[in-house]
Amino acid sequence: MDSHAVIASLPVAGADRTVLIEAANAAFERVVERIEPDNEKLTRTLWDAESYIDNEITADMLPISRDEAAYLVDVFLVHHVIGLTVEADQEAAESRP
Repeated sequence: MDSHAVIASLPVAGADRTVLIEAANAAFERVVERIEPDNEKLTRTLWDAESYIDNEITADMLPISRDEAAYLVDVFLVHHVIGLTVEADQEAAESRP
């Protein structure tokens, strides 16, 4: 990215928010492709990039460069997606007769 943009306040808005949501969605796709969840469709319904950004970029991280924030979103998303797959598996198991 090599942007000099700095995120200095919350909620993340405007171009910063757009860039981070795009980064989160791209990372989500890579992680899903890699881990091949059993209940992929349900995992996808649980995914909410906006909520992820709102909850992962916190006041104690500020100020933070947009590039660093996008990097952190990418790096830590795998754990979040694994959590979503576990939740999807549990929901699927509960709905079975």
